[in-house]
Amino acid sequence: MSYYSRPYTLTSGATITLEPWSYKTFGACYADLRAVLKAFRERASDSPSQEEDLQLLLDRVLLAAVPRAEDRDQVLGPDLADLLGAIFDLNRVDEVAAKPLSLYQRLLQAELSTLETPPPPSTGSS
Repeated sequence: MSYYSRPYTLTSGATITLEPWSYKTFGACYADLRAVLKAFRERASDSPSQEEDLQLLLDRVLLAAVPRAEDRDQVLGPDLADLLGAIFDLNRVDEVAAKPLSLYQRLLQAELSTLETPPPPSTGSS
């Protein structure tokens, strides 16, 4: 259990422990969660893709956030919506997605302003 671990109460009343993704697995976990959310969106729009099976993605997302098998065994279908939200919030996925994009925009703006700034006048001797 880490400092960032959080108890989570299932609809049955049982409490499990959610673990944040480690730095070394964050990219893969982020990709899996993104794929799960995308798969739900595509199923809702009746245009499921031929990507990975939703169950395999859900298994990987749950395994990363709920490492104890006895905790995972207690998760039921009615838990999924709020549990995915809790995993998203615990890992601050929205901030991790937004902050780098914001920083990238700032970088582009800084580069653009540098290009637009005329060079200083030369003080030189010819």
